[in-house]
Amino acid sequence: MSFVEDYQNLLIKQYYEKDNAVGEIGVQAGTWEKCFNLLESFLSAFDVDTAVGAQLDIIGRVVGINRRIPHVLNKNFFGFDDNILSTGFGSLTEVLPDRATFYSIFSSPYSDLQLSDPHYRIFIKMKIAKNVTLGVMSASQSVSIVNVVFTAFNGEAYVKDNKDMSLTLYISDAIEEEAIRVLEIMDLLPKPQGVRYIIVRADLSETFGFDDNPESKGFANKFDLITEPGGEFAEKII
Repeated sequence: MSFVEDYQNLLIKQYYEKDNAVGEIGVQAGTWEKCFNLLESFLSAFDVDTAVGAQLDIIGRVVGINRRIPHVLNKNFFGFDDNILSTGFGSLTEVLPDRATFYSIFSSPYSDLQLSDPHYRIFIKMKIAKNVTLGVMSASQSVSIVNVVFTAFNGEAYVKDNKDMSLTLYISDAIEEEAIRVLEIMDLLPKPQGVRYIIVRADLSETFGFDDNPESKGFANKFDLITEPGGEFAEKII
């Protein structure tokens, strides 16, 4: 049954068989239907899971997060083969030569990042999660720090309370450093007020450590490097 028919069926008995009454209600309900469809479209257009483009930008402004993130991506400068982040000489015969500018101590080593809709959607959800997260490690009835960290890194990270007004975030080396820098710059990691994050990036199953950390590996066995290669040092990012 259509929107218009729903209203026509609401006519009282002495009118519902009158053509003029049915037609009048049909005309008015047709106008109301346009308004209803417009308002109903807002539900999908401004749903964080389905919104795109300008609508997603509006949601971002509401929750307080911008699509453009400053000073995140590593810039490419002129260099040689021993530096994978550098670019060599351009070719005079190429229409669009692949070349880079010389590095300057006065220039930023990072460029801005323009988030695509899928990535922007993830960061918006993280911002929303942070806004409603309790400042506790775990909670059964609400969003906690552990919940947000697990979701943000797809299970490739965990957080530890150091009991000294700091939290250590251990992140798998499978996560790109740029993504970690974005999270830090945008302040999307939940924490109690006055608490700081120490961010460590490493192979979470192959990190060097001692007996007090059962998840770590010790020194290598120089006589059997195949079965006892030892752990790798973690890298402190922030």
